[in-house]
Amino acid sequence: MGPNQPMTPTADAPSDQTKGRQFDYPVAVNLYQKPRSEQQSAVTYDDLRALADNYDLVRLAIETRKDQLSSLTWGFRNVDKAKCVSDTSDDARIDQLMDFFKYPDKLNDWQTWLRILVEDLLVIDAPALYPRLTRGGQLYSLDPMDGATIKKVIDGTGRTPFPPDPAYQQILHGMAAVDYTLDELIFRPRNVRSWRIYGFSPVEQIITTINIALRRQLYQLQYFTEGNIPDTLFSVPDTWGPDQIKQFQDWWDTISTGANKRKGRFVPNGVSPIDTKANAMQGKDDQIMNEWLARVVCYCFNVAPTQLTVSNNRATAQTQAETAQDEGLAPLKQWAKNLIDFVVHKYFGFTDLEFYFPDQEEMNPLVKAQINQIYLTSRVLDPDEVREELGKQPLTEEQRTKLVPTAGPDGANPFQSQGDQAVNNEQEANQPERKQDPTVKVDVHLGDTLVDIAPTVVKAEFADGRVETARATAE
Repeated sequence: MGPNQPMTPTADAPSDQTKGRQFDYPVAVNLYQKPRSEQQSAVTYDDLRALADNYDLVRLAIETRKDQLSSLTWGFRNVDKAKCVSDTSDDARIDQLMDFFKYPDKLNDWQTWLRILVEDLLVIDAPALYPRLTRGGQLYSLDPMDGATIKKVIDGTGRTPFPPDPAYQQILHGMAAVDYTLDELIFRPRNVRSWRIYGFSPVEQIITTINIALRRQLYQLQYFTEGNIPDTLFSVPDTWGPDQIKQFQDWWDTISTGANKRKGRFVPNGVSPIDTKANAMQGKDDQIMNEWLARVVCYCFNVAPTQLTVSNNRATAQTQAETAQDEGLAPLKQWAKNLIDFVVHKYFGFTDLEFYFPDQEEMNPLVKAQINQIYLTSRVLDPDEVREELGKQPLTEEQRTKLVPTAGPDGANPFQSQGDQAVNNEQEANQPERKQDPTVKVDVHLGDTLVDIAPTVVKAEFADGRVETARATAE
């Protein structure tokens, strides 16, 4: 009844290239011509794009994310964030990178170029760039390519092969047209899994929900366009027979055409209308279903569903919007940063520079200013470090003397170095203790009237020549 010995491996020889295989891929998987065809149950790229284009809520969420990411300011800086901005502001390499990425493909500006990549990222998770080089081997442009035409090639271990072996093939008209190595094509899916060759896009993650929503919208459209239920039914008296009902129907159809269909009508007593579409799909269950579909889509793309749901107050809506914007943009910004850093390091050779979004830490300027003020008064940051984040030059000595800073909770001056602050503290400690003026209470009476006087300093001269002052108050 023991566990017994395991079966002897049949492909353990080094020549079999089986040890360390990433996943159990299909036999002869590189011979499949169409991308994703090795996944028998997977949808095609065309299916994903059709779903994203035909369901309006998904399309709106995608466009919102594209707008938010492309509208952010961007730039380049030294990898060492502690290095002051003044040390890199005159760096010609930063100007070179800024000029290049203003029009990365020499045709579209940065915003349009980035939107093309984000579209393929969110819909099919297959953004692709072709680095076009000059004759001298320098990077000339980064041309977007349709990621749906790119088929990945794997080696015996199930991984992407390194040059000079081809890593990708472009499938055109059903045939393998061009081979690309890792150095010749930039293919950057974001949601990669160990047991799949291709990425897993947000659209594919909610494909069932999108199918339900599309069929629901089609049902609603056909209800109003192709339904066999008339807009209005009329109940007639019980004494009417089929001939009378048909005669009344023919008469009603005759007078309900053209310009007369909107005019008032006299009908026999006992004929009452029944509106069949007044409450069509307006029930509570329909509203719950609509909100549920909206919440699933918005959650997938990290977009706040406040505009699409009913039960929200102002505070909840604002909190959801801020959370969705921060959490939803952070992964996309990190993906864009990694992509641009890869290009800068590989094709420009500037390994000490990095791409960044200056406003990625805090979107609200007031909140950011309050945070900086706390850091300054707590001596966590120096004023020049705050100015660096704002893209400004360090303070000059003249500016430091003109500014009157707000002292911290312990009286610390944020514009003064710790050494100078220590010297000032020592000098203040050596000063003789100042005698506090005593306080006396003075009551001034004018007859029966008590006169209230403002706090003042009273000077008293005695016969022996002594002079003392006291702060007088009246109660």
